[in-house]
Amino acid sequence: MELLMQGIVLMVIGMATVFAFLVLLILSMTGSAAFFRKFAHLFPEEVQAPKKAAASVDPVAEIAVALAAIRAKRG
Repeated sequence: MELLMQGIVLMVIGMATVFAFLVLLILSMTGSAAFFRKFAHLFPEEVQAPKKAAASVDPVAEIAVALAAIRAKRG
């Protein structure tokens, strides 16, 4: 009976530890979200230049390249 009680005590301690860690994690995430919401103007997002569209490739040329790769792979 004593081993069963020790097991239950260890289980409760372990579950309490995990619960406390999760509570601290949620509080820290909420706090950091509030911080970054309040001071968002100090952390501007980088604006990326729009990417240039790829040069239009003839679909027939793409098929020819794929067929050549298959033929080279098979030998």
